[in-house]
Amino acid sequence: MTVEQARLQMYAMDLYMRILMGQFEEIEHMFTFFGEEGERFERKPEDREKMRIHTKWLKKFIYPQLAENASWGITGQPCPKEATIIYDMYKTMDHAISWHQNPKGGWTKNYDKPMHWYKELPLPEVKVFDE
Repeated sequence: MTVEQARLQMYAMDLYMRILMGQFEEIEHMFTFFGEEGERFERKPEDREKMRIHTKWLKKFIYPQLAENASWGITGQPCPKEATIIYDMYKTMDHAISWHQNPKGGWTKNYDKPMHWYKELPLPEVKVFDE
């Protein structure tokens, strides 16, 4: 997988993981600057408010036990296991990309070995290819 392909996959994984954790406001954030057929623009404030109302309703419908600004922690219950698995995958991909792009390493946490939260599955093996 190339770096660009991996980044796009990571973006999708991050969004899905956050929705599973109850962070429905990420749906609004994703579509704030995208319209029909993928053009980029900033939505009008009234349209953003409509999205906010609908995502709040959706969150309350799916996770009635969560407060408006609350979400599940990635390692705690009752966070869905799929979110934890995706988190492990995401962090492993970020680690591999970081070392691929900067083989000398760096000071940020993405150069540290990824934590392994979902022990029932091994961390994935990630190989990054030049474009």
